[in-house]
Amino acid sequence: MLKDNLGIRLFALILAILIWLQSVLVSEHRSVVSLPVNLRNMPQNITLENLPQTVPFAVKGKGMDIIRLMLAKPRVSIDASGVTPYTDIISLQNYAIDMPDNVDVTLLGPAESDQLSIQADVFHQKVVGIELAYADIYTQNRLKELRYTLNPDKVTIFGPKGKIQNIKRIKTKPVTQDMLSDARHSLDLEIPDGDVNMSDKSILLSISGTQESSRVFTNIPVPAGYSPSRIAVRLSGPGAVLEKLSSNQIKAIINPEADEEGLFKIELSVPEGVQVLAATPDKVRKSR
Repeated sequence: MLKDNLGIRLFALILAILIWLQSVLVSEHRSVVSLPVNLRNMPQNITLENLPQTVPFAVKGKGMDIIRLMLAKPRVSIDASGVTPYTDIISLQNYAIDMPDNVDVTLLGPAESDQLSIQADVFHQKVVGIELAYADIYTQNRLKELRYTLNPDKVTIFGPKGKIQNIKRIKTKPVTQDMLSDARHSLDLEIPDGDVNMSDKSILLSISGTQESSRVFTNIPVPAGYSPSRIAVRLSGPGAVLEKLSSNQIKAIINPEADEEGLFKIELSVPEGVQVLAATPDKVRKSR
């Protein structure tokens, strides 16, 4: 019996909701609908900031038509031919809305204000230089010792004159120590402001004067069964690479063929970009 009563009550509730919805959809209402904004006849040398994306409009019509209007989202087309630099308002008195054919509503006008608050400025562009940024002072000092080029070394920036005129240079993402060992590296540019666009998003850093240096590594182990058991090695390469190189990255390999004196030549395996200048000794003999 309880289950039957619960089912009847649930059915009655659903039926009441349907009747209420029907009455809402077929009866007339006043409502506020936010419609997207579209500016027409905008002067080409003007850029706008803080333009509202939508404008609330008061409408009157049947509930179903109001819902159709909200789903269709027709644009409010506003004449912006009179906008000049430093304009702070646009009148909403001269507008047009392309209403969908299947929507029968009456537009009562802007719901909150008959003006739009904006910030208008002159659209401007200029060429500025590139400034390298560094992850640390060490990297900055090391790169100053090398020969490098930036391509391009200038970019064109576009945007509101009020923001463009204060930009003197565009900075790159920081150069790190690891990049110093590469001949070429792409660096992204820092965007100074969301309203500013740039002709290039990145530049190419080319290092042509990588400083060569040398370093001696002692106690490099020789495979078991040969004497001496350890040797010293002098390597050459970019200074930044040699500074990070450790002894366990250097491998001594014994040539299996002995020479006339019964000595075995030592060959060395080293990281890419590094050269072997000397090994002391460069030959070993089998241990007794």
